[in-house]
Amino acid sequence: MLGRRLISAAVIISVTILLLCVDFWLGTDKIFGRPGLIVCLLCTIAAAMAASELVAMMGNVTNRVNHNFVVGATVAMLLVTCAPVWWHDYPADCAIGIFGWGLSGVVLAIVLTFAFEMLNYRTPIGGKGKGEVVDRIGRCALVFVYVSMCFGFLVPHRFLGGGNGYGILTLVTLISTVKLSDSFAYFVGKRFGTIKLAPQLSPGKTLQGSLGAPVGGCIAAAICLFVVAPAIFGVTVQKPSWWFLVYGILVTAAGMMGDLAESLIKRDCNTKDSSSWLPGLGGVLDILDSMVFAAPISYFLWIIAELPAEV
Repeated sequence: MLGRRLISAAVIISVTILLLCVDFWLGTDKIFGRPGLIVCLLCTIAAAMAASELVAMMGNVTNRVNHNFVVGATVAMLLVTCAPVWWHDYPADCAIGIFGWGLSGVVLAIVLTFAFEMLNYRTPIGGKGKGEVVDRIGRCALVFVYVSMCFGFLVPHRFLGGGNGYGILTLVTLISTVKLSDSFAYFVGKRFGTIKLAPQLSPGKTLQGSLGAPVGGCIAAAICLFVVAPAIFGVTVQKPSWWFLVYGILVTAAGMMGDLAESLIKRDCNTKDSSSWLPGLGGVLDILDSMVFAAPISYFLWIIAELPAEV
């Protein structure tokens, strides 16, 4: 099990890094000058798969939502979220900004849900079935909000700072911090774990593992900010030297919260994994669960302080 998990994780990380490098390469002025194309494509595909998995987990509920509609509405939501990439030179003074497109996408998806239910509404026979429409709309809204908490913040990361290297750096830092903290939590928990952290939600997680996670997160953040940023992306981070500690600790804590949040959904839906397409890891949601809460925290930590500057 551990071997399959490590192999799957290595493949995912390698492919992700390669595609981020391609996105950075396409974003250079000498090549295409359009940063974010690959990132937006990946986010749209992953969001559709995540929405599909959420709907599938809800499949044991009698009043089911329409699978194809939810996936289609999710794609529409991400296309709106990625709107800034369609401009060659996105206007810096645009009133909606970068982050506002993600919120607009969520609103569009919910409006589409109401329209879909209106078109398919049938008066319940004998008064039975009351509240079913509201229930379906609520579950669709949960899918859209949950998915957008991750991708609605990942996409804006790519456009932070207004430069090609800035956005890639913030994404690499976020992904590295979350995944290395996950790894530290896993191995520290396996070696020293004795006290269960949340036995009802995730029996495998331990208090000792959760204490080891921030160490991995801070190490990852430090490597990205002080080594990867200047050496690979030509960026110097104009922040206090201790900022990586705050970033590593808070993003790690949010990542663990996101992991437990998905466990809550899976336990309530009586599901072990969101899907089984990736051996040892599960589905897209099982890979990205830590990012759901970590992405918003990361985004705010980048924007509340001085942004990085290219060398």
